Amino acid sequence: MNDAGGWGDDVTAVVRLLGDPEVRLLTLVGIGGVGKSRLARQVCEELRQDGTDVRAVELAGASGPEAALALLTDALPVDPAEGAALQVLLAENLEAVLPLAPALGTLLAGYPRVTVLATSRAAGRLTDEHLFRVNPLDVTDGAAARELFLWHARRVAYQGGLDAHEQTVTAICRLLEGHPLALIIAARQLAALPAEALLARLREGWSLSMKGAVDLPDRHRSLGRVLDDGVTALSRPARQLLARLSVFEDRFAYAAAADVLAEEESDEALWEGVSELVAHEMLRPAPAADGSSGIAFRMPGVVREYARRLAREDAGAQTGDALRGAHARYFGARVLDGHEEHGAAAEIWARRVEEELPDVRAALRFLIDSADGRALDLAAALRGHWLGRGRLREGIGLLDEVLALPAAGDGTARLRAREAHAVLTGASSSYAHALPALQECADGWKDAGETTARARTLVDLAAAEFEAHGFDRAEPLYREAIGVLDAAGDRWWAARARSLLGASAAATETHRALARTALDEAVRGFRELGESTWTHVPYQQLGRMLHEEGHDVQAIALLSEGLGLAQRNGDDWNASVFLNLLADVRLTRGEAAQAGGHHLDSLRLVEGIGARPRYVWCLEGLAACLDDLGETHWAARLVGMSRAVRSQLTLDGWVEFPARAIDLSSVEWNLSRPVFERLCAEGARLTVGDVLAEVSPLLSAKGSPGPRKERRRRHPDGLTGREVQVLRLIASGATSRAIASELFISIETVGRHISNLYRKIGVSGRAEATAHAIRSGLLEE
Repeated sequence: MNDAGGWGDDVTAVVRLLGDPEVRLLTLVGIGGVGKSRLARQVCEELRQDGTDVRAVELAGASGPEAALALLTDALPVDPAEGAALQVLLAENLEAVLPLAPALGTLLAGYPRVTVLATSRAAGRLTDEHLFRVNPLDVTDGAAARELFLWHARRVAYQGGLDAHEQTVTAICRLLEGHPLALIIAARQLAALPAEALLARLREGWSLSMKGAVDLPDRHRSLGRVLDDGVTALSRPARQLLARLSVFEDRFAYAAAADVLAEEESDEALWEGVSELVAHEMLRPAPAADGSSGIAFRMPGVVREYARRLAREDAGAQTGDALRGAHARYFGARVLDGHEEHGAAAEIWARRVEEELPDVRAALRFLIDSADGRALDLAAALRGHWLGRGRLREGIGLLDEVLALPAAGDGTARLRAREAHAVLTGASSSYAHALPALQECADGWKDAGETTARARTLVDLAAAEFEAHGFDRAEPLYREAIGVLDAAGDRWWAARARSLLGASAAATETHRALARTALDEAVRGFRELGESTWTHVPYQQLGRMLHEEGHDVQAIALLSEGLGLAQRNGDDWNASVFLNLLADVRLTRGEAAQAGGHHLDSLRLVEGIGARPRYVWCLEGLAACLDDLGETHWAARLVGMSRAVRSQLTLDGWVEFPARAIDLSSVEWNLSRPVFERLCAEGARLTVGDVLAEVSPLLSAKGSPGPRKERRRRHPDGLTGREVQVLRLIASGATSRAIASELFISIETVGRHISNLYRKIGVSGRAEATAHAIRSGLLEE
């Protein structure tokens, strides 16, 4: 392990501060166990090497503040003016003297040639005191935290194959927030527990109970013991406030604390208590979540766990249901305020929900557990967040719980929650799965006399009808919805309806003019409202149309513009769609390596937001690229992985909107059946991390000049493998509906394939197509 132990930059910074003549008392402050003493000793060692006279005194064992002050006095020179050179006195655990802080200040003022470097769990708040806050190890990349954990873990689990558990170790380091003592103590638990079991127990709140090595100082034997000492030094009001503030899950605004604790704390008492907690490192100042000048704080995770234990034990504090109810009321109102906004206001709402998400989740959980009808309103209001961030499974699971509550909420609240559930279900698998629920919601709004609400539901119902039964069933519903929404002046939903109407029409061969008109109107409508996020769907469909009409340069330009817009808005969901659509265009242009790179980038994004259904599009598109590059074995593995995802999520035969069915038939044809199945089985065991690690260098190599393997086999007349499948079924006498059923695609997609293959082989009917298939030998393969 590096001698600096992850604090190398801090050592340099502290040494520089001690060289400043203005710095007479420099206190290293931080929560117990964060590494203040280690840092101080490393600083002193460096100073000694430079010839500085360094003395040290340990104050932790003193019987009281007076005894601690006496120890400090004895460590100072007898003569305050003794020696010409600057002296440094290391005073460890200065908190032992702090009850006599004024006397400490007077004492140190009499020694102008002595600079005190102190470690303390609390600031002394003296006039001449300079503070240096010692932070936990950075867990952004986690390197230093992992190194510390593994260095200690290998002492007790050297045969445990720790290198194979990198993700688990990283998760442990992040859960413990890089707290050095917590990492050291946790590492010792691997003598009895596998890494995964340790992580599970830590998630259940076990960190305070872990025991460290028996030769550690008593105060460092466990995290609970470390925090006992820190909390004992607090005033009783501050201890009570610490317990109450533990209701917050993460960073919280001072205004939020004032609102939630309004029944128990005056503003003056709250500020005084917060100031004391900050001085004792139980709270840390933090930037406001919205980037404003507002005041915010964050409680370290190990402190929060301890504070919640205090809250359970302190029956006199405002704890339990009353406090969590006030917390749920505050954050529920924050979500409901603005959830129906659009344009710039909607983006502000989305950022606020994301920043406050841990507390929002806790609020919803409390309402569900309390069978509170407000859970319906809150869950329904989060629909846009779950869709926009791709957290579909989370949303569906919570809405399942909300809708199962006995008679909670009024009829319209339940309808909104049911509709949110249906829309998330459609987005996570197939809108066809949501069709019955959406129809029930539309009927429910009609019975309630809510004409505009019904029209909004009709928009999603039309999308479901299109996916399940084709454009002819969907178009009347779109048009009915647009008429009602226009009349009601509901401009945003009218633009969304036109967007989906155009997208649905674009998937057909016979409604291209309608598609272009509707999409153009949708873009214009969204732009007039200052809406940027929802222009993505029209951009995606117009880009695909340009590609299918042979205008690839324009398609790439439009899709790239849409990608940039999504990236600037932090919209990973739509950025992923644009990347996949760009990959489709580039693959047909023979740019398979670049296309594969787009699919890989898309897969990385959807892994981050947890949108597992999108894996199918990414994996199958990537498989087509690798097959085109001659990497058929890897393509077959990705086919197997995609099959596994489809099976797990019940997505057999599903094609995500706005994707098109991807032709992977040549992957199977270019391999023997046993080899193909073996590779598919290997692929079913892969993780997204495996794909990102293995395929990225493969694509980089393929993108460089050099020999390639033979490209995949081509069919006559430029037919794709899917078009050959359709042609064979036509020759066998199958109807379009039968073809759709056989290939697990929609009737509209069958029509598009038939139109394309007729154009390529120069025929106008089934008889001519059958004759062409026979002459070309396609029926014999």
